[in-house]
Amino acid sequence: MVEKKEEKQKYNREDIGIAGFTLGILSIVLVGWAGIAIAIVGFFLCLYQQKKHPTKTGKIGIILNVIGFVLSVVFIVAYVVYLLPRMQEIIQQNQAFPGA
Repeated sequence: MVEKKEEKQKYNREDIGIAGFTLGILSIVLVGWAGIAIAIVGFFLCLYQQKKHPTKTGKIGIILNVIGFVLSVVFIVAYVVYLLPRMQEIIQQNQAFPGA
């Protein structure tokens, strides 16, 4: 009986870290604005986990969330700096020659 209670408490201590870890993976997969939002939430969940009950999952989750955040910021900057002007250039070329 005591073992089951201790096992249940141990499992409950890792729940927030596992959620943050999962959000860290999602933040890497979903780059862009969604990736930034998910990375911020996941980072704070893992940070909370590490303050209350440090776990390896929480530590890895922090790293994954930081990577996801950085990738999302780089993606948005690349989109604004490189892709957006190229798309506008292509649209202008197509407007200059509508029948072509």
